[in-house]
Amino acid sequence: MMAQRQGSNPLVGIFILLFIAMMIWMAVTAVRGIFMILSWLALPLFILALIMNYSVVTDYGKWLWKMLKEDTVKGLLYTGLSIVGYPVVSAYLAFKAFANNRWTAGKKNKKSKGEYISYHEVEVEEEDDFLELGEIEEIQEEARPQSNKYDDLF
Repeated sequence: MMAQRQGSNPLVGIFILLFIAMMIWMAVTAVRGIFMILSWLALPLFILALIMNYSVVTDYGKWLWKMLKEDTVKGLLYTGLSIVGYPVVSAYLAFKAFANNRWTAGKKNKKSKGEYISYHEVEVEEEDDFLELGEIEEIQEEARPQSNKYDDLF
């Protein structure tokens, strides 16, 4: 015999399906809105990427060309996706150019040739030989830690 559930409302399933459909519709609408905003900003972002670091754009073009030469099907697929998704590609190139620009600027600030660091000279008296070391046995005993229960394992 089949067991039937008691007290379940058949409208609950319909409401769940409607809720799922509404969530999918909201997600598609949000993605479409973001894509529309990116399509308006695509050309300025592409120009900004060229200004900040043109090698990012040329490297992307070289990569597409290499993909066309090595694996034509993948190259055509990537080229087609780049054309269809040009707003996303231009945003990606602008972000990559900005990140590379910031990274190289930070790298240049850390390593500046021709600048000296500040230092302080330490005067050493002739009678104090700072390179004089103690006996090896004394140093080894000082450096040896206190015995513990794990020493027996090694």
